[in-house]
Amino acid sequence: MADALDGQEQRRGFVGTVARKALLSLVTAAASAGSAYLVRKASQLWEEKLLPKVEEKGGGRAAARELLETTADKAPEKLKGVAEKVASPSSAPSTNRDEERRRREQRRRQRRRSLEQAGPS
Repeated sequence: MADALDGQEQRRGFVGTVARKALLSLVTAAASAGSAYLVRKASQLWEEKLLPKVEEKGGGRAAARELLETTADKAPEKLKGVAEKVASPSSAPSTNRDEERRRREQRRRQRRRSLEQAGPS
């Protein structure tokens, strides 16, 4: 009697394992197909609806500036500064980078001096 129960449990375990693997394969295939569909539809939506509106406004930078300006009217002053930065494609980023490099180099020199003053450890 015990041998018969063990056989049934093993068979249910086997059937359950096979069913689980089959279900996992189906779920994986469905997720993959769903992802492909969403990507295809998103691309289609971008090309048909959004891209013409962005181009109509003068490109991505102009659209971003307009969005930030309209949002800045309703939001705190911080967004106005962001809108100004997006609006002007000046050399500000490179100036900021140069300033950051100078600060990093200055911190390195300060660390080296501190280590030299501390002496060997």
